[in-house]
Amino acid sequence: MIQLYLTLIGARVRSQMQYRVSFWLELLGFLLVTGLEFATIAILLGRFGSVGGWGLAEVALLYGLTSFAFSLAEMVGRGFDSPFERMMVMGAFDGVLARPLGAFFQVLTADFQLRRLGRTAQAALVLAYAFSQIPIVWTPDRLLLLPVTVLSGFLIYLALIVIGATFCFWTTTTPEVINVFTFGGEQMASYPLSIYQEWLRAVFLFLIPVGFSNYPAALYLLGRADPHGLPAWSAWLAPLAAAVFFGAALRFWRFGVSTYASTGS
Repeated sequence: MIQLYLTLIGARVRSQMQYRVSFWLELLGFLLVTGLEFATIAILLGRFGSVGGWGLAEVALLYGLTSFAFSLAEMVGRGFDSPFERMMVMGAFDGVLARPLGAFFQVLTADFQLRRLGRTAQAALVLAYAFSQIPIVWTPDRLLLLPVTVLSGFLIYLALIVIGATFCFWTTTTPEVINVFTFGGEQMASYPLSIYQEWLRAVFLFLIPVGFSNYPAALYLLGRADPHGLPAWSAWLAPLAAAVFFGAALRFWRFGVSTYASTGS
């Protein structure tokens, strides 16, 4: 299955690279547009100095971790966005169900936007800036925590994209409210969770665990204490939170598939 996935995604990438100028312009566009997001944060912190006791470099760490994970989810999970909506509108999902491969796999491989590497590159640059400014002692556990956190965040954001797509079985198009938890969650996680009200922190840690894409890991890397008592070791719970949330998203997807009724077109 992995080999088949790589073969199909390789075909998607080759088709995108047929128009190299367009590809590089779009990649650069993603880098610049997302760069403006962090520039806004930098301007605000330049004016106010810090937010919740977190300076620019520390907020850059939060931003870089969650943005990196989100960019990977956007790149890999693009098939659950516009391509899947078109399937539902045009009745093409009937053909998906008629094939021997699972519906989830087919939708997952329906698109792969390599141009999203522009956002990934921008997040990597922000992380590089943060690491150059923060005196982190790089022990083996801290080095391991970085990829663990990014991969956990990737799964959490991918799960949100899948949940949004699943609603299409009843609404045809993805409800805009999902953007509150995807784009909104990514922007919210760019700041320390400690500045939000208790109910909002609980939602984004234990219900929709976007907070695990960066905040506990940042506490662990910086050796900081959360003012609300969240222990730094909770950073190691990120893979568990991601697995549980992604598993729930898959169950919701299968339920949606089971209720699908053909458009009849």
